[in-house]
Amino acid sequence: MAIAFGTVQARAEEPRFGLQLHASLPTGDLKDAVDNKPGAGVGAHVTFDLGAGHVLRPRFDTVFYPESSVNGFKTKANDLSLGVDYLYFPGGKPDGLYLTAGLGLHRWKVDTTTPAMAPFPATSDSQTSSRFGYSAGFGYNFSHSVGAELRYVSSHYANRTAWDPTANAFQMGLTYRF
Repeated sequence: MAIAFGTVQARAEEPRFGLQLHASLPTGDLKDAVDNKPGAGVGAHVTFDLGAGHVLRPRFDTVFYPESSVNGFKTKANDLSLGVDYLYFPGGKPDGLYLTAGLGLHRWKVDTTTPAMAPFPATSDSQTSSRFGYSAGFGYNFSHSVGAELRYVSSHYANRTAWDPTANAFQMGLTYRF
């Protein structure tokens, strides 16, 4: 058993730090809140190669959605998330095609402005909430350092009503590992 474990460890590479840039296409309630405007995201990660095609990737991401305006109601949103992804490389080593699934804690901030409607004045509000979420997708490492990824991210953001809006998105991005 120890010999087999040593063999797997011998094939694993050292932890590597990396960065990612991605576009985020909102779906569900988030899509309506930001008037279907795509967001932009950046993040940092570190990969831990466990050998035999198994990789863990702790990550920190932030996504910004620009202000939207629908009938005078303005909304902008951003998400900070801290999570971990599991990557599986069918080829047995961290290159080429991979599948990914992850869990994370999302810190949402949603700013809204409501226009004045007689007899009520215009109002502004900012709400924050922390919610767990998950992600799933696939990617491809083109080289030892550069890759691309498509994943679906699902979360919620709380508001001050009983409604629990979804904050889902498709994210397409580039990854770079040092």
